[in-house]
Formats: sequence, C-alpha cells, structure tokens
Amino acid sequence: MKADIIAIGDEILIGQITDTNSQFIAERLNLSGFEIRQITSVADDKNHIITVLDEVSKYTDLVLITGGLGPTEDDKTKQTLADYFETRLVLNEAVSEDVKRFVKSKGFGLNERNIKQAEVPENCKIIRNKNGTAAGMWFEKNNTVFISMPAVPFEMKEMFETDVLPMITKRFKNPYVIHKTVLTYGFPESTLAEKLSDWEQNLHSKITLAYLPSPERIRLRLSMICDTKEKAEDILDKEIQKLQNLIGDSVFGYGNLFLQDTLGEILKNKNLTVSTAESCTGGNIAHLITSVPGSSSYFKGGIVAYSNKIKTSLLKVSEKILEKYGAVSKEVVEQMVKGQLELLGTDYGIAVSGIAGPAGGTPEKPVGTTWIAVGNKEKIIARKYTFGTRRLLNIRFASARALNNLRRFILGYDIDDTTENLTDR
Repeated sequence: MKADIIAIGDEILIGQITDTNSQFIAERLNLSGFEIRQITSVADDKNHIITVLDEVSKYTDLVLITGGLGPTEDDKTKQTLADYFETRLVLNEAVSEDVKRFVKSKGFGLNERNIKQAEVPENCKIIRNKNGTAAGMWFEKNNTVFISMPAVPFEMKEMFETDVLPMITKRFKNPYVIHKTVLTYGFPESTLAEKLSDWEQNLHSKITLAYLPSPERIRLRLSMICDTKEKAEDILDKEIQKLQNLIGDSVFGYGNLFLQDTLGEILKNKNLTVSTAESCTGGNIAHLITSVPGSSSYFKGGIVAYSNKIKTSLLKVSEKILEKYGAVSKEVVEQMVKGQLELLGTDYGIAVSGIAGPAGGTPEKPVGTTWIAVGNKEKIIARKYTFGTRRLLNIRFASARALNNLRRFILGYDIDDTTENLTDR
C-alpha cells in the first residue's frame, strides 16, 4: 500500500521550523509495510491544500496530514477539509468535553476560540486528542483514507501511536517490513563499499542495502519485506554474521547507538573509569560521554586545556616539549594523557590537540591536523590525523575518532592512523 504525508504550515516553508513530524510518521509507516510515495509541505492556503489533496489522492491509498488545526485565524486546515469533503463544521460533544477538560487542567478559563476547537467536519470519524484541543479526523474519498492530526509533535506522536497506527494497520493489510542497522566506524564510505563488494553482490535477493554516512559513524541498513517476521529476521541475521566476519572490529553496535554508548557500556561492564583532556575539541568529547545516562559511574571529569598555560599548569606538560614540538604534536598529547591520569585518577584517558581551523595552519601542520592519544598508566598510543578545513566538522571527526580509538585500545584492537574522513561526501 502507498502512503503520502502532507505537512501544512507557512512556518515550514519559510524555514522557521523543521518538519520532524513527517520524518516520524514516515518511519512508523515504513515499518508497518507502507511504501512512502511522497512527503509534501503545503502553505496555509485553502486552494493550495485542496490542489495537493486532489493530486495525491490519484496515486495513494493513505494520506497523513499534520498542521493547521489550531485556534487562530491562520489555521485553515479544518474548514478546508470540511469544504473538500463537502460537509459543514458542527459542534461535537465528545470533543467539547475533551477541550473543556484540557483547558481546565491548565488552569485557564474557556474562551470562544477554545469552543471553536470543538467544531469538526460532520462526516469525519473523530480521533480524540488526550494532550491538546485539536481533534484528529478520519475521512474517506475515492478509495483513499485521509487522516488529519495536530502539528504539535508530542500531541501528534501520541495520537499516531495509540490511535492512528492501530486503526490503519487494521484497515490495510501489508507485508512485514524489517530493518536492521549495523553501525561501523573507521572506514571511509568508498573504502567500506569496496571492502564489502563481494558480500553485497551475494546478499539475499530480497535484501536491500543502504550506506548512511556521517562523521560519527557509517550505518549499514539492511531492509527486507517478507511474509513473516521470523523468516525475515533469520535471513538478515545470517547476512549480518557474514558481515561481522569481514569487518568485526569496525562494527561497534546495532540499531541507533553512537560510539559514546558503546564505549560507556564497555567501561561499565569492566568497572573502569575514563577522563578527558581536550584542546581543539573544546570539551565536546566530555559532552558526548556524559550525554549517556549513567555515565557518572565511569566518567570522572575532563579538562579543556585550550591554552598552553593550562596544559603546563594542570596537566604538567613540559614547557620544553611545547616549545620544541608545538601544542599539536605526539609528545604533547602523550603528556596530556599522563597528566590527566595523575590528576583525575582514572583508569583511562583521552587527549586531543589539533588545528580546527579555519585559520592557524602551516605548511607543516595544515588546518585539520590533529593528534589523538589514548591510554592508561602502562601504555599510551598517539596517532596523527588530517581531517579537513571545516572547523565544526573537524571537531566532530576528532571527537568520534578519539572515542573509537579508546574503544579499540580497551578491546585490544590495533589503532590505525588513517587520514581519510569517514565520508567522501
């Protein structure tokens, strides 16, 4: 079955907000076996909305609409839908009670605009809103189902999950769709694709593969449509095992994890602690580590040693070393690791120093040059990388590489010194 998604609102078209609702709906519909035909953003304009509804209804079985159901004059969706489905707005008692209860729960008095929210197209099926005043609406026309929902994300999401999705999965019978995502780090996209070429060419005929690169990881998404969940999972698991055999040490997880999640789990399971000493990344590595719930059990602290004075006073980096080799050097990041281990008393340390850019580079050390060291009191490994010329991307690349280097160090894998970015795009 095919599905279209329509997001209504001038604020989307002028870039004032990001349409996260359509992304959420598309993901859920896809997992329920729908083919997402198109996502369309539409202005708060009656003629525009009707034109789009007429067009999509020719090609699709289901239309999900968000937006334009509020109490203000610019919210035109409800009246437009009433006109499109050749009906009138009437006061609905059930919606009226919902509105009164919601307004009262917020400590406000009921006004005329609130009462207008209880008016809905007479011929629609009401989908009640537990978190706001705008009801959802179900229509049918020319063998197409149209469902309108509020645009407020938390209202829409609960309505979709608890009411809309069960209703449409009951109405439409779709095959089972399964996605499994393998998370990798360490290879540029083109290199990974070349390494996996034979495996990819021999994939099960019903599996589709997508490469989804970013500075933090390359996701390999394997998708399959099958009659039963069990059959699909068995086929996918066998293919993923073959992949694991090819690039096992570069696979750091499955699903939607990041390197900080996997590293945190390793540290927690081994009852180990970590600290950071950062220059060019400005505390971003510490931020990533502490973004994981429960990280207080293994992260003890971090130092943003942006100036050489902090490197020497807190981390005990030798002034002679700084003068001889410069702040962006193997010798300095090694001493930064030693200094933080002593100061913060952790089992492992991460140190980063580089030229994030856009200025500050030299012929010997161009912008993007970054030294990363990881280690413990017994051993420290430092590697040099050249990431690129874009400052924020350099910070992201360096942070992810540092987390992965420590992951590999703890697990006993070799740490490479490739200077290629994760993505060629």
